[in-house]
Amino acid sequence: MTVSSSRSWGANRRNLKGKVAVVTGASRGIGEAIAAALAAEGCRLVLAARSKDRLEEVAGMLRVRYGVEVVAAPTDVGDEGQARKLIETAAGHFGSVDILVNNAGIGIYGAVDELHLNDLRHVFEVNLFGPLAALQAAVPVMRRNGGGAIVNVSSIVGRFPQPLGGGYTATKFALQGASGAARAELKRDNIDVILVCPGLTDTEFSQHSRISVPGAEHRQGERHSLGQGVEPARVGRRTVAAIKRGEREVYITLFDRALVWFALHFPGLFQWALVYVTRYRRKRFDESGARKNRRVSPN
Repeated sequence: MTVSSSRSWGANRRNLKGKVAVVTGASRGIGEAIAAALAAEGCRLVLAARSKDRLEEVAGMLRVRYGVEVVAAPTDVGDEGQARKLIETAAGHFGSVDILVNNAGIGIYGAVDELHLNDLRHVFEVNLFGPLAALQAAVPVMRRNGGGAIVNVSSIVGRFPQPLGGGYTATKFALQGASGAARAELKRDNIDVILVCPGLTDTEFSQHSRISVPGAEHRQGERHSLGQGVEPARVGRRTVAAIKRGEREVYITLFDRALVWFALHFPGLFQWALVYVTRYRRKRFDESGARKNRRVSPN
């Protein structure tokens, strides 16, 4: 076991070399990109995700590319016990946890009045209760070591409602509120709580979202996002910059920030726009289903 000191975190956060970082949802997408950006800074890593094989692949790649120690810890953060055990594993191996990145998340597609509540409960377990369990386990470790940083990866839709994504939006609204409260509560412990709010990002997120639409449950795995978005590496670099600066809330692009500003300052106009977005998303989803049905229909 190697012990890492986080004393004077506020003064030393600009140099992350040797710091211990735990990243959830690290097997792909934004989580993998954040892990790579932290490895480039010389962090020692504990990577968590459900996919053991893919996680080991990412861990091996980072060891070779950046010469840092990386531990792969297969974890389902939707299980509170596993989320807490992840922090225990990291602290037991390295002697500390300096940075926790709660990135693991899952989406859910469907109108609020139609959502299967069991699906929604599962999404809350992964997107809210898992991150809070990991936070609760990490805080005592960070306190003992003089501070640290907790990064909760939210979304711009944690700042305004998303048509046909109200269940996912609800989890991110909740994470937003919990993060703001924790930021104030943990300030005296020298623990930064940073909320990262990406917009549309070029990942497989929508394919892994739950389709909670009556009669369309069989369409799990389809892409239904509106476009591709920014590269995950950009989110990774911006997140690490925020950790080093001790930022409060982070947006990836100027468009993301402007969209949130518009939603907050012109709620009536924004609500009007959401009505049309709802129609477009529903039509697009229905049309993609019709095309799929034509492809599989017998001649």
